[in-house]
Amino acid sequence: MRSVIIGAFALVISLLLPFTSSIHITPKPNGTLPIQDRYDYIVIGAGIGGLVVANRLSEDPSTSVLVIEAGDLDDRAEDVSVPGNVGFEDPRRYEVKMDIAAQEFLDGKTRVLSQGKAVGGSTIINGLIWTRGSEADFDAWEHLGNPGWGWSGLLPYFQKSERYCMPIRNGSTREVPGCVHPVPGTHGEQGPVKVGYPSYHYNQSYNFLEGIQELGIPANEDCNSGNATGATIAPSSMATKNQSRSDARTAYVDGVLERNNLHLITGYTVTRVLHGNGSTASSNSTHTPGGTGLNITGVEFAVNSTASSAIIACNREVILAAGAVFSPVLLQVSGIGPTELLRRLGVDVAIDLPGVGSNLQDHPTLQPVYEYTAPDLFSAQNIVGKTRDAVRQEYLANRTGPWTAPMVNAVAFTALGWVTDRLQEMLEEAANVTDNLPPSYDGTLRAGYVAQKAELISLLARNDTPAYEVMSTSWGQLAVSAMQPFSRGTIQARSSSFFENSSPFIDPRFCSNPMDCKLLLLALQFNDRLIQTSPMAALIPVPPPGFGIADARNQTALGEAMKKMLTSGLHPSGTTSMLPLNLGGVVDPSLKVYGTRNLRVVDAGIIPLIPGAHIQAAIYAIAEKADNRGTSTNDDGAQGADIIKAENHGTRPNAEPWPRSSLDLQFRSAWKSRGPPPLFSAHYDN
Repeated sequence: MRSVIIGAFALVISLLLPFTSSIHITPKPNGTLPIQDRYDYIVIGAGIGGLVVANRLSEDPSTSVLVIEAGDLDDRAEDVSVPGNVGFEDPRRYEVKMDIAAQEFLDGKTRVLSQGKAVGGSTIINGLIWTRGSEADFDAWEHLGNPGWGWSGLLPYFQKSERYCMPIRNGSTREVPGCVHPVPGTHGEQGPVKVGYPSYHYNQSYNFLEGIQELGIPANEDCNSGNATGATIAPSSMATKNQSRSDARTAYVDGVLERNNLHLITGYTVTRVLHGNGSTASSNSTHTPGGTGLNITGVEFAVNSTASSAIIACNREVILAAGAVFSPVLLQVSGIGPTELLRRLGVDVAIDLPGVGSNLQDHPTLQPVYEYTAPDLFSAQNIVGKTRDAVRQEYLANRTGPWTAPMVNAVAFTALGWVTDRLQEMLEEAANVTDNLPPSYDGTLRAGYVAQKAELISLLARNDTPAYEVMSTSWGQLAVSAMQPFSRGTIQARSSSFFENSSPFIDPRFCSNPMDCKLLLLALQFNDRLIQTSPMAALIPVPPPGFGIADARNQTALGEAMKKMLTSGLHPSGTTSMLPLNLGGVVDPSLKVYGTRNLRVVDAGIIPLIPGAHIQAAIYAIAEKADNRGTSTNDDGAQGADIIKAENHGTRPNAEPWPRSSLDLQFRSAWKSRGPPPLFSAHYDN
């Protein structure tokens, strides 16, 4: 095995990593933990993108893959795995909270953005909602210069990622409404992610759906068929059989523990992507055959800011999958990004790429609670004390009851033309808004936004693409979220040290384009009408201060209350956009970073235009497309592969044979509590 650089020390035998940091490797008898000094592929981040790509690349046993994740394996505790605990338990040990800059166009105050930090990323802590978006949402990606990324190009990958199950029918609870009838040919049946419905539904979900339809919003039999608008019970990323969370870890890692060519280390942070001739790792590195541009040679990583760093070389590619917040920051501190920012950070410019960290999009969201006060009403908030004990016991014994129900699954996606008679006027207003972009945007980013805005206006004119979403809980929260946001923001590193960017500069600039707030005002006024329908009035809802029936008639007052409450929908995206270079793009349609030979991004950052949906399903599809075993065949009769596999097919780096049993990814052995093994170097003492 070749040596690996750890600070100034070369360990000739192996790189030693502390067992106490949840490194999922069986220690040798002497307590050392071996790891290769080079891999064919290095994947940065174990969220959706990283785990899907690592799983698919390691299907080839001759290919070596390393995944480096800053978080840990979750403990599968009830606050993570039980759908009914979403929103009530706080698994903060698996998340990172970051400050959002003071919002100039709202109330001038900061917000908080939470993201998952664990193997599985945000799928460990999210709300489970499984929606794709409309056919037109993804066709817009293709219109923006990304051939093959429209609905027809992505549908096979949506299908490949999911194992869809029909709702459970039983006599003990009210059945799922008749509006749930999946469209044949649109869902996957053999994919890794289990997608299904709870065995229990709160009565209030039916009041919500009936009230929505009383307002003329139709039911949608399948919101994932390409027509995204209407009222429905949305499926969740949950296993139908045992009624528990299905996340990226359970879907893409737990089933492939026997692969000794797939290695995962946790508790370590990649601090730089290495390139050119400036590192020891470069001398024997290879790159994507036939590629031109900057050669990525490996990565530098460490356990924390005071520990010695290590360098691992890549034979083929580095795949960046750290998410829409940290992927652009890592590019920036590695010398890839806007020249002005890099110089301000004191980072040598390797590639001037203005789009890195720009085009930030999110779904601006409000979460008003119209408290249901009808007598004898049962909601998730009643699951306390002895009731909680009984609900828990039923769930553990039978996998039935309220604990199977996620916080939200009754939703409505509303087309703009359904809720206003000013459709054309609003579209013209949106078209005429100018000078709403960050001053840091250069000409390419501004040109890209012009193209995006044209697509947004076209989407809002349609009846199959939503302007906003309404999400109902059992206790009266009617959250609303703008689905086609016009505002754009930025994410920037604060320092050249990655460890000093645990909370980078994040500014989504909510409502910098006033159209977003106008859409949310429509949504709040819709809520006002909704709670007055006969099905909803039966729940005796009590609006929160500032959002009452009288308030809804005063747009100025309602707008002020809205600006105080508005926050992130937790769907940051677009910061490493898949767009042409002259439109401010960062990656091309093969997800390769412009100007590099062998660096790709596979996470929400590549989304050029955020779809009108919860985005986890789209990220799974992106990652499957980035590295999916396709249906074409190569000359040798083996199955071909899309994007990463296709570009690397038939090439073998000039590297040592892969050791078949150097590491053990049997997580169950690593879970057990043990004292730390003997360590080679005091640099890794905790």
